[in-house]
Amino acid sequence: PFFGRLGIGRLLLAAAEEAAFEHDRLLLRLEVREDNDRAIRIYEQAGYRKLGREPDYYEDGATALRYEKTLRGDTPTATKVPFYQQTCEFTCGPCCLMMAMANFDRGFVPDPVMEIRLWREATTVFMMSGPGGCEPFGLAVAGYESGLAAEIFVSFYGALFLQSVRSEDKRRVMELAQVDFRRRAELYGIPVNYRPFSIGDIRQALADGKLVLVLVSGFLMFGKKVPHWVLAIGDDGDHILIHDPWVEDERQETILDAANIPVPYDIFMNMAQFGRDGLRAAITLGKR
Repeated sequence: PFFGRLGIGRLLLAAAEEAAFEHDRLLLRLEVREDNDRAIRIYEQAGYRKLGREPDYYEDGATALRYEKTLRGDTPTATKVPFYQQTCEFTCGPCCLMMAMANFDRGFVPDPVMEIRLWREATTVFMMSGPGGCEPFGLAVAGYESGLAAEIFVSFYGALFLQSVRSEDKRRVMELAQVDFRRRAELYGIPVNYRPFSIGDIRQALADGKLVLVLVSGFLMFGKKVPHWVLAIGDDGDHILIHDPWVEDERQETILDAANIPVPYDIFMNMAQFGRDGLRAAITLGKR
């Protein structure tokens, strides 16, 4: 009891977070007894968010609560690149594009109307069984038409995101939409690199004052095997700093968990691929 109110628990927790961050960990997770109100309060005050419950977790049958925290080190949340949270499940690409537009044009203010407009301009599927995602050529074209300079990196020549599409009609629409995007990209003179990008490509673009829209697997970000777009906004020598427009309200996430996230280089390159073929795609964006 004598040591109970000296703040030792908070110091140990901070030390664990620092050690995990220095060992290139993106997250720290823990379990705590559901009836341990004091420890729960400490974790929540330290920024941990509840993930779920594990019944009969302890020897006496007590339930555990699972918590998680995004590790930031000394990286601040606020940056010069404005952050915008997506309002629809399928608009991650357009939201990243809007953040880049707001960065290079301080008079531009992202809003849900422009979010949907850019999605309609860049999506592979429209008016089908469900909302479609955005592929690199469509996003690059939309960015160019919005006043940005764009350059594409893509590791695959053919049509993208067709592996799980069973409907022939839907496949045909997706393929035709992508043909249109590629023709327009060629018309606008948007450079295309048909190869996987490297961490050096991302770092060089950032060093040149550009931002980079990067395709990642949603599995490492929020546990779903879906394509997802994030915006690379900085490089601190060990991490790529990203804005992730998806804020998981059900997991009690806030902008603190999504803005200016420091991702170690190895983890970044591991997450920056999608599908069985390991598709890599990115668009560098800058002033035109």
